[in-house]
Amino acid sequence: MEQIYNDGIVVMVADASHEKYVDTILQTIADAAKVRGTGIAKRTHEYLTIKMREAKAVIALAGDRFAGFSYIETWGNKEYVTTSGLIVHPDFRGHHVAKRIKDLTFSLARTRWPHAKIFSLTSGAAVMKMNTELGYQPVTFADLTDDEAFWRGCEGCVNVDVLHRTGRKYCICTAMLYDPEEHLPVRIPEDVLERIREIDKPTPIPSLGRGVSSDVVSNGMKAYQAADCSVYDMLKEFAKKNRENPTEAERILWKLLKGKQLGVTFRRQHIIGQYIADFSAPAIKLLIEVDGRYHQLPEQQVSDEQRTQYLESKGYTIIRFSNDQVVADINNTIAIIKEKIWKQVNNQ
Repeated sequence: MEQIYNDGIVVMVADASHEKYVDTILQTIADAAKVRGTGIAKRTHEYLTIKMREAKAVIALAGDRFAGFSYIETWGNKEYVTTSGLIVHPDFRGHHVAKRIKDLTFSLARTRWPHAKIFSLTSGAAVMKMNTELGYQPVTFADLTDDEAFWRGCEGCVNVDVLHRTGRKYCICTAMLYDPEEHLPVRIPEDVLERIREIDKPTPIPSLGRGVSSDVVSNGMKAYQAADCSVYDMLKEFAKKNRENPTEAERILWKLLKGKQLGVTFRRQHIIGQYIADFSAPAIKLLIEVDGRYHQLPEQQVSDEQRTQYLESKGYTIIRFSNDQVVADINNTIAIIKEKIWKQVNNQ
């Protein structure tokens, strides 16, 4: 679906072909936050690409130039929805691009989750005005989702101390909530609806190829078959690139994990849900993550916590090492892994 305006700016539901704009989007968001002097829930290239692939993002283009963007997130088992990351490139301000993106993103959210509450947490007057026009009403923070994953996104904001001091009752931002009985400002056309139905429908879990462990879990499925089918092709490419370009620590560790040297089969860059684990022993549900220094950043720690919660909810046990730990003391690293393998095997 496309909406073409007289100024030549096209606003559309994003798809995988728009990944080439992701780095520009991330930089534009970071630059805007710096100018405003506010924090922001930082997202990765992979995260926004998945949003595009899942028809959970809207992009505005002027020819081949990036003009604006926003994406959708769901919380509390999809009972709450936010339209997040609304950004307009400085070159296209004054063209009402934000309003066009907001209308389409809002309509997309209402169409996909018609019974969900759509909320906004913003300090921007322009966003508040758009929210009001769409039917949002000011509410207390208690009316918003209690999903901890959402609130952790506030940790990157310069005003997060206010949120902490008030026990999450209020902050600099204004909370606004939409009544799901209101009408849609933009109709989502049938071709996008059909695409969404294709994305959402159940799909058999794909095989990850030959030469892998034949460990079997329930329902006749293999233990390694854990990918989210809706994003499998994209994540497969990410995993391939990671395998081709390992860090020094990953290269050292893989030499000692491959070929069942520790008694169990390990896989490199194993796709689980919408995540890629550095090393995985699927038969005993053990994951090994080797973290670079960027994992020490507060915003990345929030992302890692969300990832950890998901993987643990699927029954996985995770061991984390830093790159420095692996490179400086590989013997101790292997000793820790061996001990965890023994515990996992005996707890099966």
